[in-house]
Amino acid sequence: MIKNKLAELGLLDLFPEMDDKDFQLNHPILQQIERFKVLDSLKHFESVKQCVEKSQVYTINDVKPIDKDRCIKLANIDFDEKHRIVSIGKDAISKGKVAAVILSGGQGTRLGYNGPKGMYNLGLQSNKTIFQLHIEKIMKIRELSKNEGTGQLPKVPIYIMTSDLNDTIIRDYFNSVNFFGYPRDDIYFFEQGLMPCVSNDGKIIVETETSLSLAPDGNGGIYYALQLSGAISHMDGLGVEHLHIYGIDNVLTKSLDPLFLGICIDRGIDCGNKVVNRASKNEKVGVTTIIENRMHVLEYSELPAALADALDDGGNLLFGAANICNHYLSFKFLVNTVLPNLTAQYHLAPKKIPYLDPISRKTTTPIRYFLLILFHNKFYYLILYSNNGYKLEMFIFDVFPLAINWLVVEVERFDEFAPVKNEPGNSTDSPDTAIMLMSNQAKRWLLKAGAKLIDTTTENKKNEIYEISSLLSYEGEGLDHYNGIDISSPVYLKH
Repeated sequence: MIKNKLAELGLLDLFPEMDDKDFQLNHPILQQIERFKVLDSLKHFESVKQCVEKSQVYTINDVKPIDKDRCIKLANIDFDEKHRIVSIGKDAISKGKVAAVILSGGQGTRLGYNGPKGMYNLGLQSNKTIFQLHIEKIMKIRELSKNEGTGQLPKVPIYIMTSDLNDTIIRDYFNSVNFFGYPRDDIYFFEQGLMPCVSNDGKIIVETETSLSLAPDGNGGIYYALQLSGAISHMDGLGVEHLHIYGIDNVLTKSLDPLFLGICIDRGIDCGNKVVNRASKNEKVGVTTIIENRMHVLEYSELPAALADALDDGGNLLFGAANICNHYLSFKFLVNTVLPNLTAQYHLAPKKIPYLDPISRKTTTPIRYFLLILFHNKFYYLILYSNNGYKLEMFIFDVFPLAINWLVVEVERFDEFAPVKNEPGNSTDSPDTAIMLMSNQAKRWLLKAGAKLIDTTTENKKNEIYEISSLLSYEGEGLDHYNGIDISSPVYLKH
């Protein structure tokens, strides 16, 4: 029976010792095959692959750009209306009806960092990690939303999605930093699922003598994970009615943004999606669209070039609503609509996946070829790696079409989008670009407050960094005491 299963999975040659009956039943590989339902994974892979091969070619008749009735530009809201909406959001926070959900199941591999991305130190003057930046923003908006009569701070639960790859590391990290001073009981960790990786020819990949190659099942695994971990019941017991869900890697995310929350609450929205304008035709980002009157987010690879490059009458990208993984869900929508209708919708992500070499019995990284380069009279080896398999992933936005009452909220890119994805030194989405965006935001806040900025490091613009702690200011408020004050860079202003 066991030999037949291994043969079916193409693993029999890798594990000849499975003939030993006393050994085979306890082998970790067999346990993982059962635990992760490997045969089901292979069926998912074949099903998705067939769908991709027969994928629909979208046209302008199928896909529509977000229209004005379904999109609010925050920059166009006048002062009085903004004040009214923010009050609604803060009121919900003050009454303990809002929870933050931070997606942090992945690793910092692309950053060149061997650990959870949230624990990455950007290189700010404060030496804060990405986790600390997010937690301190929640601490500040919690303070700004406290009961004016009693001065009591509201209970604001934070749910952090981890994975089997980093759950223990993240929990230990939060303990080591005393949860950044946040109430321990209000931070709740839950694990997303893992899926076996599949080779290009449709076989399960084995990574070591004792383990399959496993990867987190994508940010769309959040829904199963919330349910299986007991987080849904936990939220229900606390009286949570609204969720702000966002990815760990955007360091300009306005955690629990009362304006975003207020708009969605005021309009009775089930699902809200924050977007920014696409930077260019070539930006590899999901695009928010309308298909049959429902909100859909299409990956850049799913949108034909004719649509992706199309311009409106003003010369702007017609499909310009870039998804930034910043979402609102009502708790009722999550429980009454999403969970009962949840189906495993997987997507294929081509990756470079380490595998167990059958000859050397060592874990090997797929290598495509070597290049020998002569540069400044020295020879250098350049190793190019190829994608040898796929990770099966679910996307958080796969459930968006279930929402009848939905809304897109457009925000300014320079104020709310600084993703940290690529290694230091990269010109896009790197720690360097994120730091500059944070610094530019701090400069705008200080100039608006009346401060006089003096850049003293003109020879090296990288060092002209302005940093403002979120504990001092959430979005530029509380800086009036810097009016008329000279501030030289680099500088870190804190509470």
